[in-house]
Amino acid sequence: MSKGSAVHEVVMMGFPQAQVLDITGPLEVFSRTARWLVEQGYTRHQPYKVELVASQSGPLTMSSGLELLVHRRFDQVKNVDTLLVAGGIGYSEASKDPNILENLVRLAGEAGRVGSICTGSLILARAGLLDHKTATTHWEYFEELEHAGKDVRVDQNAIFVRHGKIFSSAGVTAGMDMALAMVEDDWGQVVALAVAQQLVMYLKRPGGQSQFSNHLKAQSLESGRLQKLQLWILDNLDLDLRVGKLANRAAMSERTFARRFAAEMGVTPANFVEQARAQAARRRLEEGNLPIESIAHRCGFRSAENMRRSFLRILGVPPTQYRERFQSTRTKKTQ
Repeated sequence: MSKGSAVHEVVMMGFPQAQVLDITGPLEVFSRTARWLVEQGYTRHQPYKVELVASQSGPLTMSSGLELLVHRRFDQVKNVDTLLVAGGIGYSEASKDPNILENLVRLAGEAGRVGSICTGSLILARAGLLDHKTATTHWEYFEELEHAGKDVRVDQNAIFVRHGKIFSSAGVTAGMDMALAMVEDDWGQVVALAVAQQLVMYLKRPGGQSQFSNHLKAQSLESGRLQKLQLWILDNLDLDLRVGKLANRAAMSERTFARRFAAEMGVTPANFVEQARAQAARRRLEEGNLPIESIAHRCGFRSAENMRRSFLRILGVPPTQYRERFQSTRTKKTQ
């Protein structure tokens, strides 16, 4: 964006039963940035103007029961700079509303960039805005997003995804990560980092949303045997977790176990174990100063080289680079 006197308009599209944090979180990032830029003398006037719009003006009830006040309808808005679409439990009805979809397509065509928060990506997809694009959403809605448009490619690990001028973010607070990335595009890393510190956020959150889903998926399984086994795996990553050993523990044949596990978790047992070990190692790299070889053994990789290969497959960087990028400032100071 221009760093002169022009005001950058950020418009959030809301709907009944939206998630209040999907709306207020990203808008607060832009508002806080605007105040900080004025306070620090970067600009005389606040460079961002934020607004919530909906099908009707007046009070808009969120899924929490709180009400937010809407001053303008969709059809009264045009030529916005940044268009955002909230998520929340009302997304299903919103994605079927012709008024919402028509105005979304119109405003997205006029906007400099478009972003969705959580299940807001499903509304984008229903409007055809994610056709042949890569996107993400909350991990519980991956499969639905894949079928919500034409050839929607879902990134299951990303906190947010950028494809051209279309951004999409994972569940709820990930919308703030996405908004902060937009601020960095507009004003650079120094400003984005300062705002992140003010909001007590990571400038770039380490890891991806797969780190949150493994335990949650295991805890929500209907099958008692597999639920207990997967929670046991996550607590015993340093043991021998080959498929045969796990099948014996589950009292199943190896073939039956592998089939049932993949059907319920969406990954093979071997992939589940590798991902769990990588996530455990990732946390140790962020939070402590143990040598990489020690971390590899404690997380079940058996060697630093095995861990390095796994990190490259799953996270795209070797452990040494991951530690350099994401280790906490507090941990670095104790070295």
